[in-house]
Amino acid sequence: MKRFTQLTLIAIVLFCCNIASAQIPFKNYALNRSYEVAQLKKNRLKAIDNSQRSNFSMYIDYSTANGDDLYYIWRFNSNFQASQGDTALNYIATTIDNIAGYTDGSNPTGSVVDFQALGLFSQYPSGLSITIDSIYEFMTHENNSGQMDYLNTQIVLADGTGKPTSTVVWETTDSTSQSISSNGNWLGTGAAFALAYAPNYTTTPGQKVSVVFNYDDPSKIDSLGFSAGCVNDGNGGTIQQSSFTNSYMRYTPFIPNITKNSSIGYGSPVGSDGWFEAQDWASVFLIHYDDIIIGTSDVNDNLSVNSVYPNPANAIANIHFFLENPSNLEVNVIDVTGKLIQTVYNGSIAKGHHDMQLNTRNIPSGVYMVSMKADNGNVVTSKLVVAH
Repeated sequence: MKRFTQLTLIAIVLFCCNIASAQIPFKNYALNRSYEVAQLKKNRLKAIDNSQRSNFSMYIDYSTANGDDLYYIWRFNSNFQASQGDTALNYIATTIDNIAGYTDGSNPTGSVVDFQALGLFSQYPSGLSITIDSIYEFMTHENNSGQMDYLNTQIVLADGTGKPTSTVVWETTDSTSQSISSNGNWLGTGAAFALAYAPNYTTTPGQKVSVVFNYDDPSKIDSLGFSAGCVNDGNGGTIQQSSFTNSYMRYTPFIPNITKNSSIGYGSPVGSDGWFEAQDWASVFLIHYDDIIIGTSDVNDNLSVNSVYPNPANAIANIHFFLENPSNLEVNVIDVTGKLIQTVYNGSIAKGHHDMQLNTRNIPSGVYMVSMKADNGNVVTSKLVVAH
């Protein structure tokens, strides 16, 4: 057994629903994340010299982004099979397809930042390459058999819809013949713990990946519960479905195929107090990505150039940028010698996010710079490759 990180003790109370042993809540959000919280900038990057681009870090926690005032654990075993009458999950995964996280580990609710606040032009830009530095998975575990249980975490490629595939690009496995929960049980005070891993896996630009957790209990008499967060309606149910639809499950025999958690609900009648809508798994990812995807800001933190895409460009390039204040803006294309090739825009423009088109049809193939200046700020430049 290795790399297990203990969390603050929490009380676990049984939650009854129309499928036995489906969910058990962690009441009153008692999880205390003890690991270091990234110091995020809630709006956009400060001025960064183009020659000294840095790496941007953030924690992604889709369960926290849903409100984090209630956690449920789901009994799980990768060996559970419908043909044998098993009634618990045998598949769970979370796809990293939305750059959203939180700024304050002691109070995540209300401090969540999304891709727009970070200066990205979409939830997962096509040119984005991320490095998954750390993975934290929150669960409980009880070993009654004295035999080995195996806990496996994989990073797999996701398909075009975000659904996990079977293509594994990184994995690690731990094993134990003892209970991991400090109280020796998967329920009660002292049951919660977190697995922590450092895969240091870097995606190719635009590639999305899923993190899949597998638990193999050959005896089927041991118990593991995986955590999922939700927004409490005050009566043991949930207010709404997940804000992010990127967690997946398979729940034999009721759900035979891999399905999004956001499509699943339990209780009777639908929507009543006690109705439970499945939320995102409590998996947290510390990621890094080069801030060239975000771009750079001027010294006044007024003009933020987020992206020039597609790059290389053939006929049209889009310039995505943000203005903190209404400004006079000048946009030019210059070559590597500093010669003016094209004036794209020169005039006033409102504050907010903007997409500006740049016609490259008449610009010869080569390497250029897009030069942008707002009011009394400095010139911000972005590299543009034209390829016909």
